[in-house]
Amino acid sequence: MKKLTLLIVLIALSASSFAQRGGYKGGKGRNNYECPKLYIGITAGIESPGGLIGFNVDVPVTQKFSLSGSAGLGSWGYKAGGEGRFYFGECNRSWALGAGVTYNTGLKNFSSTMPTTMGDANVAMDLNPKTNVFIAAHKFFNLGRNGHRFNISMGYSIRLDEDNYRILNGYTLTSEGKQVMTILAPGGFMLGFGFTFGVLR
Repeated sequence: MKKLTLLIVLIALSASSFAQRGGYKGGKGRNNYECPKLYIGITAGIESPGGLIGFNVDVPVTQKFSLSGSAGLGSWGYKAGGEGRFYFGECNRSWALGAGVTYNTGLKNFSSTMPTTMGDANVAMDLNPKTNVFIAAHKFFNLGRNGHRFNISMGYSIRLDEDNYRILNGYTLTSEGKQVMTILAPGGFMLGFGFTFGVLR
């Protein structure tokens, strides 16, 4: 009897320790302590859906699927993005795969020294709005015991068109200048990270 009591106490202590580390209270349902109904936070990175730095809202639809929206400041004007994410762990955790779309507003009267057919010159141009689609892989980590998260992500963003800019002051870019503008335009390798805080439990 003493051995059985000791075994039960050890199991209870182990379960309690696991719950404290994972933050779970009463199971893994999304309405429990570890599974908020809404996440809000910040996002940053290169080609991140929220721009170089921005805000993120992530709405869990189920424990393994969420809809995410981001908006912020990018290198091509303001940027906004929407994404669907499928999670491999319960409670919107662990690894996740996502796919979505981004929109960059562009910039008016942007100027920079560029290589032109008349030599280096200060070229004035409008950077056209850009729409991209992307795929991404995310890794989510628990941040504290209150359902908050930290994540890193990698992916690739694909341009839907190549109409990147319009020159305003009559210059013609060399092939090198055109290549620079192609590289600067939204699209390509994505690398980002974010902090999201669980709310609406």
